[in-house]
Amino acid sequence: MDSTPIIEEEESALILKELKEISNKHSSYLHQSSKPTASSSPKLQPLDSTRSAGKENNKDAGKDELDDSFIDDATTFLNKTSENRELNQYWYSKSTIETLCNAIRESIDICGGRRVAFLSTPSLFFSLTKDERDHCALLDFDTSWKSSSGYHFYDFNDPEGIEEHQRGTFDVIVIDPPFVSHSVWKKYATTARLLMRQDRTAHVITTTVDENAQLMSTLFDCKSVLFRPSIPHLVYQYSVFTNYASSVLGTKNLEIQMD
Repeated sequence: MDSTPIIEEEESALILKELKEISNKHSSYLHQSSKPTASSSPKLQPLDSTRSAGKENNKDAGKDELDDSFIDDATTFLNKTSENRELNQYWYSKSTIETLCNAIRESIDICGGRRVAFLSTPSLFFSLTKDERDHCALLDFDTSWKSSSGYHFYDFNDPEGIEEHQRGTFDVIVIDPPFVSHSVWKKYATTARLLMRQDRTAHVITTTVDENAQLMSTLFDCKSVLFRPSIPHLVYQYSVFTNYASSVLGTKNLEIQMD
């Protein structure tokens, strides 16, 4: 998950409530996991930071502009880029990144395309090879990526603010919003529908909490798969949802204790 734009105060309160409820539901998992540190707390504090900051200040907050010229795998990405908690960035583990990238490659082969839109998923985008990224786009709020080829600024509060040449051109859509709120997901779904190739047969890969399973079905016709992602600094468990059958995602992730 990744960068977060400014959110109205009422919605922030709703998201906080949802996250607290989800954290409580996953308390058994938390006891099995390693004890969380100050840097591995849930996505609660960033909401307060976002609420108190002006949009332009938040947009420019965090890391300096990053050079992606030497990033083309999960190890390099994780070594060169730190999570920005003010933007709700929590990276997948190295093994999870590699599995999800292989699932994306599998998806491309199945659907016969090559263009992939990465919505708020920079760890996956930058873990592809440079040749693969030439056919992809990263839509993200974090402007530290702005010099990277394929980067496009994205604010989910403006879900239809997509450049005309991108509309109807993507074969695979990968989505991991910074929040689990239904209202946020609906905005991402609006964007995804605009990006999907015109025959509406694009593959969709999403990651979110199990509590959003019905929402994933409603918005994208996605179902959960056996593989679950490891997100080391996030203290509740996500699942992966797809609208197609994936053999790559059909096995359990041995990193996840609760599986």
